[in-house]
Amino acid sequence: MITLNDFELESLLCEDVPYGDLTTASLGISDQRASITFSTRERPLVVSCTEEAVRLCGLYGLEIEGFVKSGTLVPPQSIFLEAHGEASHIHRIWKSVQNLLDYTSGITTYTREAVLLARSINPDIVVATTRKSIPFTKKIAIKAVESGGGVAHRLGLSESILIFDYHRIFFPSDEAFAEAFNHAKKANPEKKIVIEVSDIAEALKFARLGADILQLEKFPLTKLADAVQILRADYPHMTLIATGGISTKNIAEYAGTGVDMIVTSSPYNAQPADIKVRINPL
Repeated sequence: MITLNDFELESLLCEDVPYGDLTTASLGISDQRASITFSTRERPLVVSCTEEAVRLCGLYGLEIEGFVKSGTLVPPQSIFLEAHGEASHIHRIWKSVQNLLDYTSGITTYTREAVLLARSINPDIVVATTRKSIPFTKKIAIKAVESGGGVAHRLGLSESILIFDYHRIFFPSDEAFAEAFNHAKKANPEKKIVIEVSDIAEALKFARLGADILQLEKFPLTKLADAVQILRADYPHMTLIATGGISTKNIAEYAGTGVDMIVTSSPYNAQPADIKVRINPL
């Protein structure tokens, strides 16, 4: 599973505390001992980035009383991370840790719900997320997705081959594209080639061409189910992906069409968790 290194964690903290904590220092309470707890409120939560939260605490000398691993379902009103140390260090890490846990645990909880809904219909289906994460959050967003049981559809342009219409428009004819496609296949024998299609005619054309995977983009549900049935008849081993406009509201219906994978951006827009924080002097 993805982890953030110390430099990344220090950079996160530096956004909030670039020159120290003026309030805590001015009140003269920096050296007092205190504890800090992070807990759920009225709803259960699947947490993420607790390992990074623990490391942030450790960078400033806080001692950990206990924590749960990323991907753990925490019941309502339950403590899942507790630390103690000097008040100056607790106030320094407080909001950075809370924001990190709020954002990622919201994604993780949403992803877990999406996975459970989809697998209630098709136990073998894979739920994946797109490259459309919020800028500068990719690493923690992908960790959050993985903590919820999802996977990254593509980590970036460098490790996979996915051909869009905006690639194909550069070729003057189907024959010219077919030649380039075959060259790409021979040049990357360890890679599967994905082609995105928008209708069944395109799907059949590129299945005949030799695509390993078809990404069925924004197919209406009934047409998607029909396309899967038609493609399965002649290409039973081809991987079929549904994408476009899929969320927890309709993911079960898409899972029922028979596709192998569902790709969605919706977890990245999940409501952040509302984690409760308590600080008490010791």
